[in-house]
Amino acid sequence: MKPFHPNRRVVCLFLCGTLLVSTTIIPSASSVAASVSTSSSQSAPSTDQLDEQTRVLLEDSLSVHELDQEIARVQQEQQTAQHHYRQLEKDLVVRQHDLDQARQQSDRVLIAYYTGEREQLWAALFSTGSLSGMITFYEYYRMIIDHDHDIMQSYQQQYNDLQSKRNELANTSAELQQIGTRLQEQKTRVVSLQSRIHQGLAGSSNAEVTRQLMDEFNSYWENVGLYEVKNYFRILARSMDQFPSFLQSQPDAIQMNGRNYTITISEQQLNDFLHQQGGMPDSFQFHFTDQGIVVNGSEGNLKLEITGHYEVEEQPQNALRFRVDGLVFNGLRLPDTTSQTLENQFDLGFYPGQIISYLKARQVIMTGQTMRIELQLSL
Repeated sequence: MKPFHPNRRVVCLFLCGTLLVSTTIIPSASSVAASVSTSSSQSAPSTDQLDEQTRVLLEDSLSVHELDQEIARVQQEQQTAQHHYRQLEKDLVVRQHDLDQARQQSDRVLIAYYTGEREQLWAALFSTGSLSGMITFYEYYRMIIDHDHDIMQSYQQQYNDLQSKRNELANTSAELQQIGTRLQEQKTRVVSLQSRIHQGLAGSSNAEVTRQLMDEFNSYWENVGLYEVKNYFRILARSMDQFPSFLQSQPDAIQMNGRNYTITISEQQLNDFLHQQGGMPDSFQFHFTDQGIVVNGSEGNLKLEITGHYEVEEQPQNALRFRVDGLVFNGLRLPDTTSQTLENQFDLGFYPGQIISYLKARQVIMTGQTMRIELQLSL
């Protein structure tokens, strides 16, 4: 057996001491910040005992982080749209050239008809003097007519293509303007938030501790929090695919009166469905309010609250679309851009047509602990 080297003993003692320090629970916000290490991104910092000024600073810092991500997404979207715009401009030149050539050919055809050249062919047809000659000439004449028809159709197609490209170019131009406006708005928001953060840090009694906490929260959100939140949205989206089948299995959940249908589901029914069939953790509960739906719960180090509402959408198809009104992660409210991104990425909508074809939602009503969906059969 090899002798235990003294240097190794020192290393082991150091590691043990480090583990003891890192696993000790310290309730004060200052002590939490002081224990920031390279592994802090994997442990969830708490906001329970923070003063309001520090909490607001952390919220603003997290918002800046998320807005920076949104700005990067919008800039990428802008680059894609600009590339598409330049390509459309090139295509438009080609389409214009093709149209000019097609117009010249179609002009020659029209001139031939207006100057009587085609009538002269008819006269020549009847002057052939023999049936076989007439048949041969007629076939030749038909080839000319078919060729004329192809030329005119080609011109029409080229014209339609050109108009389509012009419309697409105009739409892309409008899209670029909207993207530019959105990009500028987000940049303005970031500047305003950064200014507020700097002022808050300047007035803080322990700016360095607060700054460390801000870094720790942002790191935890980026490395753990966002992944977990997306996972819950993914579970909800997958559950909504099964929701129509679930409704059909519930006695009296769907009532019919002529062409009108009513779906009634209680808060408890929805929670049972999401927990038992959807796999949502039991700690997460849906609550119906007059304003919409509140989802809240905690799992491990994560606390999440989602507020939203359902609204009827007609395009691209009739649906009850879930709109995320707000997200609160571990006590910190996330910016609207994060809510919008998650809403776009995960479809939490309900499609009545999956129950009965041509069934369309008309309105959704929240009363007490019940959600009622009014539908109509549109044939």
